[in-house]
Amino acid sequence: MTKVNIRDLRTGMVLARDVEDDSGYKLLGKGTALTAAQIASLDGWKVIDVWVDEEKPAKESGKGAARETRREPSALEEARKRLRARFEGRLTNQWMKSLLAEAEARLSAPRFWRGGR
Repeated sequence: MTKVNIRDLRTGMVLARDVEDDSGYKLLGKGTALTAAQIASLDGWKVIDVWVDEEKPAKESGKGAARETRREPSALEEARKRLRARFEGRLTNQWMKSLLAEAEARLSAPRFWRGGR
């Protein structure tokens, strides 16, 4: 078991302990194989480091990494579809058009917290 800073986490690493916030609320459970989305969430939750298993190294290459890359754009497309559904029938107003354009821009922009700290 090794303590790893979240900046050094890689997809496929397996959590050796539960990850909890300051209140003791469980964010991710022991045994979770980390995905890119979960690593980004940890950063957003301001988690600094986590404990990972040494015996189960990250699987950076191969089918698992390719599947994760394909999954990300489809998740973005799904979010865009949900966003457009919320604005359906309301785009006759210029304010609503502007609001939709801003929401779509923020949705597709890289997460601001990834480069922060």
